[in-house]
Amino acid sequence: MIKSAAIVKTRVLAPWKELRLQKRKLKKTQALERKQNKRVTPTPIGLSLSQIDEPTTETLPTHEEMLQQAEAIGLKVDKRWSDATLLSKINNAMETV
Repeated sequence: MIKSAAIVKTRVLAPWKELRLQKRKLKKTQALERKQNKRVTPTPIGLSLSQIDEPTTETLPTHEEMLQQAEAIGLKVDKRWSDATLLSKINNAMETV
């Protein structure tokens, strides 16, 4: 806005500039909201990351066990599926049966 003794002019932005400015403001507010809602759980003093209880792979079935289970259910398995995908497909098939 330009102010002088007698003339007051308002500057009008081009539509694409206005849109870009709105998107920037929206992203900035979303980033601030994410920062405010962020939860940080620091590790207790004296413990290393390896000592904290993490889910072990021993509790998860092996790939061969999952393939046997899928065969027993009658599920057609794609060789490109990861273990997580295969496990979720087996669980979904078990729920529907």
